[in-house]
Amino acid sequence: MSFKSPLSLQELAENSLLRNRALAISALEDLPSVFIPSLFKKACRKNCSDIMVTMVQAWPFPCLPLGAMIRRKAAYRRILEIILLGLDGLLFQKAYHRRCRLQVLDLRGMPLKMWDTWSVFMAHDPSENPAAVGEAGTEARPLLKVVIDLVLKEGPLTSAESFLVQWVGQREGQTRLCCNKLQIWSMAISYHRGVLERLDLDSIQELSLLCMNNPTCLLNFSPYLGRMRNLRSLLLSSLWSGVFLTPVEKDQIITQFTSQFVKLKHLQSLHLDNVFFLEGHLDQLFWWLRAPLETLSVTHCFLSKSDWTHLAEFLCMSQLKHLILKCVKLTHFSPEPLRVLLLKTAPALMTLDLEGCQLTDSQLSAILPALRRCTQLTLFNLSGNYASKRFLRDLTDHQIKLRHQGSQITLVPSCDD
Repeated sequence: MSFKSPLSLQELAENSLLRNRALAISALEDLPSVFIPSLFKKACRKNCSDIMVTMVQAWPFPCLPLGAMIRRKAAYRRILEIILLGLDGLLFQKAYHRRCRLQVLDLRGMPLKMWDTWSVFMAHDPSENPAAVGEAGTEARPLLKVVIDLVLKEGPLTSAESFLVQWVGQREGQTRLCCNKLQIWSMAISYHRGVLERLDLDSIQELSLLCMNNPTCLLNFSPYLGRMRNLRSLLLSSLWSGVFLTPVEKDQIITQFTSQFVKLKHLQSLHLDNVFFLEGHLDQLFWWLRAPLETLSVTHCFLSKSDWTHLAEFLCMSQLKHLILKCVKLTHFSPEPLRVLLLKTAPALMTLDLEGCQLTDSQLSAILPALRRCTQLTLFNLSGNYASKRFLRDLTDHQIKLRHQGSQITLVPSCDD
């Protein structure tokens, strides 16, 4: 026979409060903060809307991580509506509840078990002043940040997302709609222009542009890209080839798009996958990009001789830690630009992935002296190249020396050996 573990005193107290809602609401004034997250979670589960509204208005932490409730999709829209109703009372009341410290409503998906860690309630933006001083010397209400990750496709937002965007738009000057991760697919730019206008574009740190086959979309998006001044990571994947454009039209669109990169002063990772329209124009993109990259990934792309020749010349290449050139055919190119780039990045380079580049043994041998300078290198992927046993033996000798220095390369060898 099995017995259930007895409820803790905290659980008994919480259950008692949820059965007597009037008592729960009055008790929020003095309820220990340690009770609040667990009580709120149970109130959501039991649909105690009046308790939820009151708890939001007296929330004693900087952040309310409501995104943990997203997995309850059937109830999430209703939970969100109740929380926003409570926030309306907070935004429009003349005086805050004395316990309220709420600055961020975090709607990013996360495991519900995150509610058991206190750090998730303390999230805030340390670069911002949490409150301004009003005319009478009292604290003015800070803007409420609503944080969400968005995927924009050629179709409507989800019911909850649409409701949220509309709610934020109606409270302009009191709320900020922030988005850390943004994905944009296909024709979504014209479809979701209103969403992009309401987003705080400075808040976007990770951006993915996917399957954008219409050049007009890329042209229309360019001004928005230039306003994402805190962008850290950018993925361009399966973008249009521009085959139906005249050379002049293609140059105009590429110039309009790449010129925005000069404003991305914090970009650290650039990923180009299956992006044929930039063939012959990579030097233009890298010239505009003045921020030193940590990661450059170019996969399934065609490079022109000009793209390859000038690869090592730009400021953004000076501090690379991860260089991925995957399925980029380099057989007919000189190894000199790669050799120069390896020498330039040797003090920091940790990853070199040349999978599927079809480099010949003579090309690989030409870059070996530069590889020996890369003392921080921990991963070297050679799969899909034509490395001879002699080259691999020379590289192995280098690995042995690195082991004595406390470092080691993990070698993914060529499949052609």
